Amino acid sequence: MKKIISNERTMFFASVLLGMISLTGCNKDVQTVTPALPGNEFLTTVELQLVNTSNPLDAPLAISTQISPYTGTYQGDSVYSNLALLNLKANSTYTGQVIILDETQHPIDTVSTEILARENYHLFFFQPSPIDSSNFIISSTTTNIPIADWNVGVPASDTTAGGVSDDEILITPTNPGLPLNLTVTRTDHDNNNPPLQIGLQDEFVTGTASTGILRVVLRHQPNAKNGTYPPGSSDLDITYAIKIQ
Repeated sequence: MKKIISNERTMFFASVLLGMISLTGCNKDVQTVTPALPGNEFLTTVELQLVNTSNPLDAPLAISTQISPYTGTYQGDSVYSNLALLNLKANSTYTGQVIILDETQHPIDTVSTEILARENYHLFFFQPSPIDSSNFIISSTTTNIPIADWNVGVPASDTTAGGVSDDEILITPTNPGLPLNLTVTRTDHDNNNPPLQIGLQDEFVTGTASTGILRVVLRHQPNAKNGTYPPGSSDLDITYAIKIQ
């Protein structure tokens, strides 16, 4: 709290000081201080929580975490993906949400709440793989990741749950194979003008039986979010094994 002093002596020195400022201030360059943009989020665990719209008891949960199941401590150079697997029913629709946690905090910090508070800075992408080239569309409303940002050439030892390679695969007429019959659509929007999608709330739609991976990326895009992948940096980039049966 400021202390207010009002006597003639103080007023005299104040007027002298103001005069000095007016004489010397013009010799200095004007500096504008821009507040720092918020940095990337710290997180340890990402959960995909799904519920079958036709059967609420069908509620698969997949967890990717950097908290060791052996010691219960954070391991910054490791990802534990033994629970990063979704078993989904064929030809079904699921509502889904992404829950992000910082389990180094006590109580556990729900980082997805902070992401929602900064919804205008964040955008999720969901890349099923293998994917049929006819379904691979890049736009401001699709969740596909541009091929230039795909994980390619990952060593065979780099796997996610179920031993599925992290590589994305594009199936074309010259590259026969079975695609992962999964489509993910974001269902929530921020308060940009016009509103842009976020991806904390989603819809998962399955087709016929198939297997593959789902790469999930959260882009951090302060003052740059436009519905596309390139701006900004990544808060998270992980994969889940998917089995549709």
